[in-house]
Amino acid sequence: MALGFLGAGLWAQAPAAKAPAVKDQGEYDIYTAATKETDPAKKLDLLKQWEQKYPDSDFKGNRTLMQATAYQQIAMTAYGKPATDTAVIDAGNKAAKTLIDGLDTFFSAETKPAGATDEQWAGARKQIELQANTVYAYTLMTKKDYAAAEPAFKKLLQLDPEMAQASYWLGSVILAGRKVERMPEAIFDFARATVVTGNEALPAAGKKAAEDYLTKVYSGYHGDAKGLDDVKKAAAASPVMPADFTIKSIVDIQKEEEANGAKFAAEHPDLAFWNTVRDALKADGGDQYFATIKGAGIPPAESAGFKMFPAKVVAQNSPKELLVAVENPAGDATLQFDDALKGTIEQGTVIKFKGVLDAYAKDPYMLTFTGLGKDDVEGLPATAFAATPAKKPAAPAPKKAAPAAKKQ
Repeated sequence: MALGFLGAGLWAQAPAAKAPAVKDQGEYDIYTAATKETDPAKKLDLLKQWEQKYPDSDFKGNRTLMQATAYQQIAMTAYGKPATDTAVIDAGNKAAKTLIDGLDTFFSAETKPAGATDEQWAGARKQIELQANTVYAYTLMTKKDYAAAEPAFKKLLQLDPEMAQASYWLGSVILAGRKVERMPEAIFDFARATVVTGNEALPAAGKKAAEDYLTKVYSGYHGDAKGLDDVKKAAAASPVMPADFTIKSIVDIQKEEEANGAKFAAEHPDLAFWNTVRDALKADGGDQYFATIKGAGIPPAESAGFKMFPAKVVAQNSPKELLVAVENPAGDATLQFDDALKGTIEQGTVIKFKGVLDAYAKDPYMLTFTGLGKDDVEGLPATAFAATPAKKPAAPAPKKAAPAAKKQ
């Protein structure tokens, strides 16, 4: 945002019916001294002396405008200064607050220059109000008065919703409060700072730094960067976070997963048990865990709620082997039968099974069960386990008739 000073030309008074005049030599001297003084703090002292000695001066309107200009100069000197410039920051903060509180006085009908149009006068007031609120919020933040800086930045964004820097600073002061429950607000404001376009967008270098910081803060709170684009879309539509907007923290997500996991386990104990074994085998130390369960029948007979795992047939690798899918559609269990299955088992056949765990692979994940028989699988066609019909004994060959005796 361009932060200029009040133009002297706007304040020039048009010729009045009666030309203004100093009351005496004393007013002339103080008027001259105040006009020539370039230090705004010293100018204010002179203007206050003038006001005290000559409250009804013909130059009362000009004097009020000169005060506004001096306060503005002091305020603007503090803009961008580091916290180490304590005196400058404090003076700027005080001057900015004086301007904010005195806007109605500084821009009253009495002080309006005769040569200024209503539009010019309103524009000048808006400019000073925006500048004063910018400096006031900035100095409060620099002084680490975050409780006061937050509403100051929110007011600033009401005056100028497109000020990307104000959004970034607002996020910073909320984050400085170190309240985890308010992290979504800070993240929203950082996102807003990165999506604003136009004249008041962050400069390219600042925008890149803000985007990197946004990703870091969001990922730290949410657990990863998933959903960040949705936050940016919401921020592009509103300068402040809507009341119904929220971002789930990693703690919230974990609690939901735990609740969902408990519900899932209650509703699907078979799949929950399968996933528990899978996760243990795929984790570090999976080989050691497998050594404790190899050769065991699973699911264990004592498992509550189910006796077999649900699955779908993926392929029949051989007459004695089926590839089935419990969780992975591509297949995650190999079933090896003692006896060859009869006929062809169609892909997609829904079955249930149990078996003795013999081998496993981590990637792609696969469990191999051996020793399966008819009682270990449900859902296969009845003919798959049909006994081979016994062969009927061949009928005895008819006896040949004995050859007739030759006649002598």
